[in-house]
Amino acid sequence: MRTRLEYLTEFAEPDDFHRWEEVDLEIIDFTDLGMKVAINGEFSGLVYADQIYDRYIAGQKIKGYITAIREDGRIDVSLQPDKGRHVHSTSDKILRYLKGAGGKSSLGDKSSPELIKKEFQVSKKVFKQAIGGLYKQGKIKITDQGIELVGH
Repeated sequence: MRTRLEYLTEFAEPDDFHRWEEVDLEIIDFTDLGMKVAINGEFSGLVYADQIYDRYIAGQKIKGYITAIREDGRIDVSLQPDKGRHVHSTSDKILRYLKGAGGKSSLGDKSSPELIKKEFQVSKKVFKQAIGGLYKQGKIKITDQGIELVGH
């Protein structure tokens, strides 16, 4: 019996996708390298393990972004959009979180990567970029206890 993965094209041409193109993914399998995914129901690709910030199951359908078509034709995929959009969406998520938590959070730039990943599904680096941007915009204060909305 053929598996779902066998029906997918494993190799892509450089012009099949452009970098950071949003695509539909279906999770196929998990390996030591990361998650094998079906891209738009036609190609197979890989999301590297260090790019996975949430729990997923085989068969789950999610959005993803093409990061590269390698020289061998294999496709690398990210679950987060390019850096600028990712930091912006994380900033919005932090503001919504703060508004729902009474304006304060114990999470801040000194918090562990694990706590940040658990709460916001992003790396500590992206979280720090997002709170740095919010601070520069005057939307939050960074304190020894964490972060808080300005005016709360």
